Amino acid sequence: MSGTSHPPSPPSDQLAKLVGAGILLVMLYYGRDVLIPIVLAIFLALLIAPLIGRQRHWGLGQVQAVALTVFLLFVTVSATAVVLGSQAIRLVGSLPQYELTIRDKLQSLDRLTLGKLNAIVNQADRLVSQLSPGDAVKPARHSAQGLDSPPPVRVQIDEPHARPFEIVSRVIETVLPPIEMSGIVLIVLIFILLDYESLRERVIRLISGGDLRATTQAITDATGRLSRFFISQFAVNVLVGGLVAISLGVAGLSGALFWGALTAVARFIPYIGIWLAAGAATLMAAALSDGWALMIQTVLIFLFVEIVIAQFFEPKLYGHSTGLSPLSVVISAIFWSAIWGPVGLILSTPLTLCLVVAGRHVRALNFLEILLGDLSALSQAERFYQRALTGDSAELVRGLKKFLKDKPLRQYGDQVVLAAIRLAYIDFSEHEITQGENERMNRSIMVLIDAMARKRQLRKNTRYGSVLDAGSHDKSRHESHHRLALPADHVVLVTDLGGGVSDLVAKVMLSVFHSENIEARYLSRGHLAGIEADADIPLVFVACLAPEEHAAALGETLAELRRRLPDATLVVMRVLEDIEADCARPTAIECGADLLIHSYQEAVDTLRG
Repeated sequence: MSGTSHPPSPPSDQLAKLVGAGILLVMLYYGRDVLIPIVLAIFLALLIAPLIGRQRHWGLGQVQAVALTVFLLFVTVSATAVVLGSQAIRLVGSLPQYELTIRDKLQSLDRLTLGKLNAIVNQADRLVSQLSPGDAVKPARHSAQGLDSPPPVRVQIDEPHARPFEIVSRVIETVLPPIEMSGIVLIVLIFILLDYESLRERVIRLISGGDLRATTQAITDATGRLSRFFISQFAVNVLVGGLVAISLGVAGLSGALFWGALTAVARFIPYIGIWLAAGAATLMAAALSDGWALMIQTVLIFLFVEIVIAQFFEPKLYGHSTGLSPLSVVISAIFWSAIWGPVGLILSTPLTLCLVVAGRHVRALNFLEILLGDLSALSQAERFYQRALTGDSAELVRGLKKFLKDKPLRQYGDQVVLAAIRLAYIDFSEHEITQGENERMNRSIMVLIDAMARKRQLRKNTRYGSVLDAGSHDKSRHESHHRLALPADHVVLVTDLGGGVSDLVAKVMLSVFHSENIEARYLSRGHLAGIEADADIPLVFVACLAPEEHAAALGETLAELRRRLPDATLVVMRVLEDIEADCARPTAIECGADLLIHSYQEAVDTLRG
């Protein structure tokens, strides 16, 4: 592999990590009453800290800036809660006026759903009773015996009317926990903001371990991502709320502004918030209209807005702001909601984002970035190598097409193909690649070379004939072109030393030349004798893994080319780079080469330079 391999941890260390993870989960679950207000206050502090910094820049003191910011936050949240609460109470209070309409719709739904289901169940019971006559007698006999028993007495339990004190106590029990939580968060937030810089320095000192730069970079990365995420989420939710309010207003639903604001607020709850608002709005639409049109329009409005936002706006905004994979967002929502309930669901994305940042900057937690981040776990070369090992040629072709959308083929050859060949050579030298895997790799790459040819839309039946003689396993095709009856124009020749790897490298080089509009032909080593004496070939490229490892074959090939093309420049392309260039260059030159290159980019530069 390309990276440095680390020895596996001993079993005792792995067991200690598992025990530590289990203890951490227990602390998160049983300490949620303490941790939730602190985490909420920390996230709020990170969100409004830039505003306080701006006020400090304007000349306000720390205490004044914190007091003003917290006051504005309290007023904004309180005003929003009062407005939404009063509107909700007003709308709920008007529902009894539409009780008859709601009842008719519920009855209609019952007939269309449960009513039909009950009819099917009753029909099935009758069929079973007809098929089992012996069992059908038992209910009749039981009913006949029941004639002598007294009829059942109907009992009705009436609950006493609640007293005013009991009503007040129930309301307090319902409202007090959120108010208590909000008060604790507000108090913790104030103290965090008052001592913000000092707390930040203490955190850096605590977790730095002597590496101040890396810790500062990690904290800056986390705060930057969180700020971008919160801003993006706020912008998207406001956009969704505005679209819903406008659409419902056009549709004629009463309280459209309230439903838009409720949608914007509810959407801070991942996945289910938007549908809670949609369900409440749909219920109101069903109550306000006698028919089904307004109700259906409301559902369609929420569906359309959510699909458009989720497909077009959120991936562009959230993808750049969080760096989380979609699957990790879903899993984190399930995990944190199970640990911390509804508050954990709301905080799931920011908390997971912090874990990804920690995995990026702390080597021991690197697995978190691999599992939860949106970065590819394998490099392009490693992915190519893995797909080739499994013989997944279709995935190789898809990767090629994706790469060529933004970059040229020569970069694909250098960054992906050659890098993957180097990875394969390391495994092959250690006898870790089987013969079957080697054959699958060769077949997959040959299919990829054919895809390169189709991608270029090669010109055929020209004066040069077919410019690509690669990507086919038909030997007769090679033999039919083994003589290069070339015209006087310049044509580049590409050859190899024989064998699967150098053959593939040479054919990829041919594809690279054609993608650069360079006339080139491929000729295998065994057919070099077919070169005519009057062929005007100024450059010949010879693909080779390592000149010092194939000195004999390279010397023979270069000598043959020198006899037949005495005026041509012979260029050897070396694939493996694990040996120093100072050691490799004399070997290639001594074998008769004029130039030694290491990449397809150098080959193109040689032709153009």
